[in-house]
Amino acid sequence: MEKSIQDPVHGLIKLEDWQISIIDTPQFQRLRRIKQLGFANLVYPGANHTRFEHSLGAMHLAKILAKKLEMGDEVVVSALLHDLSHPPFSHSCEGILKAHGFEHEAIEFSIKGELKDLLNDLGFNLKRIADIVSGKNASIVSGDIDVDRMDYLVRDSHYTGVAYGIFDISRLIDKIKFQNGVIVEEGGIKAAESLLISRFMMYPAVYYHHVCRIATKMFERAMERVIEAGLDPKRLFEIDDCEAMELIKSHDPEFYELLQNRKLFKRAVYVGRESVDLKEIQKLKEKRVEERIAENAGLDRKYVIVDIPPLEDVREFRVSVEVGGKIEKLENVSKLVRALKDSWIHNWRFGIYTKKEYVEKVRRSAVEILGIDATVQSSLF
Repeated sequence: MEKSIQDPVHGLIKLEDWQISIIDTPQFQRLRRIKQLGFANLVYPGANHTRFEHSLGAMHLAKILAKKLEMGDEVVVSALLHDLSHPPFSHSCEGILKAHGFEHEAIEFSIKGELKDLLNDLGFNLKRIADIVSGKNASIVSGDIDVDRMDYLVRDSHYTGVAYGIFDISRLIDKIKFQNGVIVEEGGIKAAESLLISRFMMYPAVYYHHVCRIATKMFERAMERVIEAGLDPKRLFEIDDCEAMELIKSHDPEFYELLQNRKLFKRAVYVGRESVDLKEIQKLKEKRVEERIAENAGLDRKYVIVDIPPLEDVREFRVSVEVGGKIEKLENVSKLVRALKDSWIHNWRFGIYTKKEYVEKVRRSAVEILGIDATVQSSLF
């Protein structure tokens, strides 16, 4: 017996009984209460979609590919569960998890209770699922080009209204084959290039928009204070957005009010690689720099937030493509992809954020301590 869900991105998504039984578990239903794009709705009001519908979309694409490539249900269930361990507000807690030795792909922390019993009853190997999700086993779920990226780009584009995320999913899927990993046939190279262009454009416009970054870092710092007050970090695999905000309300009512009412910090420093020594900046510890700047400016440290984004690892550059019967890397056969690889670093921004009334004081302190050229403020976003 099958049921159907009407999805705004993919249309009708067909669900088999065993898939419905997984979706109906409390562990999976939690994803309804975790926003896909964290605080992006503060910039794009329509960005209120959740990890729940993204997981359904990834599963839908995995079913299409699994049928085409003659793969089994193990890949399909892995796609369905790939975001099960996302913490509140999605990537907004990733820094906290990493600081405590966890990754959001570690779904073993969330496969428990009713869901664990059900998966065992259905005959699925839980370790195999975890390995597929984490990328230990090359697959269409976690690889150089996978169903996760395919879904979130078009879905995030749809809900934000930013058209950069549109690319030809159907063509790409049609030209994918699996041979110890995903290989894109020659006729799908343009579609693969289009996916890369979409990611390149969506990062500065959506994922790393400065308002999203500021809200994310404010939430991260507030949650760190909650953990310092005694919250077990593993609880981040169990609670949802509302519960996280309630915890912040109890422990840090000031930051709760600021986030709830969009009274966000402002940019005291916001510069690209042209203004800093990128290698040296990447070595800095955000909290240590915050302490030094705040002390020099005579402020409480909580009012200074340093944001050193990681350098994005774009796995799609390394995807294998078949050209003239030979297997090559996409970046080696596409001038466009090589240009994108060279340009990716230009999206990176180093930020220092504070309350509006402290902006000039914090900027002067940062320039004095870090020796950066804060006069060249980025206007990209």
